Amino acid sequence: MDSFEMMDISVFQTILASMGEGLVFADQDDTIRFINAAAEKIRGIRAHKFLGRQLLDMHTPRARAPLSQLLIKLKKGELNHSTRTIRVKKKFFENTYYPIRNSSGVYTGTLMVSRDVTEKSQLKDENEKLRRQLLAGEGLAGMMGKSAAMKTVFKTILATAKLDSTMLITGESGTGKELVARALHELSTRKNGPMININCAALPENLLEAELFGYEKGSFTGAGQARSGKFEQADGGTLFLDEIGEMSLSAQTKLLRVLQEKKVQRIGGEKEIRINVRIVAATNRDLREEMEKGHFREDLFFRLNVIPVQLPPLRERREDILPLANLFLAKFSTAMHKPLKKMRKETIQALLRYPFPGNIRELENVLERAVALCQDGDLAPEDLPDEITRTAATVSQGAALMDEGLTVTMQHLEQQIVSDAIRRANGRKNEAAKLLKISRKTLWEKLKKWQET
Repeated sequence: MDSFEMMDISVFQTILASMGEGLVFADQDDTIRFINAAAEKIRGIRAHKFLGRQLLDMHTPRARAPLSQLLIKLKKGELNHSTRTIRVKKKFFENTYYPIRNSSGVYTGTLMVSRDVTEKSQLKDENEKLRRQLLAGEGLAGMMGKSAAMKTVFKTILATAKLDSTMLITGESGTGKELVARALHELSTRKNGPMININCAALPENLLEAELFGYEKGSFTGAGQARSGKFEQADGGTLFLDEIGEMSLSAQTKLLRVLQEKKVQRIGGEKEIRINVRIVAATNRDLREEMEKGHFREDLFFRLNVIPVQLPPLRERREDILPLANLFLAKFSTAMHKPLKKMRKETIQALLRYPFPGNIRELENVLERAVALCQDGDLAPEDLPDEITRTAATVSQGAALMDEGLTVTMQHLEQQIVSDAIRRANGRKNEAAKLLKISRKTLWEKLKKWQET
């Protein structure tokens, strides 16, 4: 017999008693033989009142019948384990039942492991409630915003989603152009058809054309078999051409022909294939400017720009920053299994002062990072990236200086310049005066004056 087998059973009981999960063991007759302290706390019971009683006694009358059937299956070996979530006095418990067998495989009892999942359940409910509150009357198909600019976008989507007209979505990177395209598809009569996306900037010219129009076997080196293009794959649905401003003039010419004739011809093929596809294009470039430079076909632009949708940058819809931040806060709190946190006043102010050059995508990344870094309490400015807190500090300082007036502001700037010069001169006033191109006497007079005020 090895040392492990010789260990006193009280050692194992001590280990089990100290565990954070609630443990209840019932023997082969379903009589409770062991309850640890965690189980007492989680279930709100006293062990001495249940030891010697049946395991079913720990459950509500409504739960006893299905639990009895479960125990039979565990004993017969029909289940390796089973997990059930129950509610008792406004609290939620996740109970997992494991059959315990000896070295000969004979059933000796059932171990019930209890976890209090009340917080997890409440978090899920709170996040769903928050999502409904944020989107009710303020969003559409996964997008949200209560600003006038976004309401205009939502109205355009609702008015045109069921049409087959070509759409051109413009806006800076990160403003949500793909979300608009997806909303147009999901709200259209084509919603049961495919939505195919292709990023025109991600592929070189020859590969982009092959991806869009498809190719026949042997049409070029490496074309071992025929392949359908994105237009064919999107038949009956929507084709989203992202970053269309990056498309070559050759591909633009072929695209224009498809838009005009509703037919596509594979590379190396002779057969024309009729397609039924709605085109939604997007770009972060100014296509009118690209036309003037000769980089974009004018006739294609007017074919695409049948119904334009202009997405505003986040800095022009600042009233949407906080609702979006709360939405992402709920999303990442759930994803990371963290309690739903709130943002401190200083954190909110920092977010509202930042221009977000990366728009909504940047805001989403910022909140994901903040939730990941925040360990305790509410989201603090320290959980945000340095560039956001620095911008907030600069804006606050600028506002304070404006409030003080021009004379005081100029004095602050002068003091800062002089301080920088003295620091660069390692405290030597003569050297600092030379750097400032003023006399030593003038420098001393300024320092004395500022000391007295």
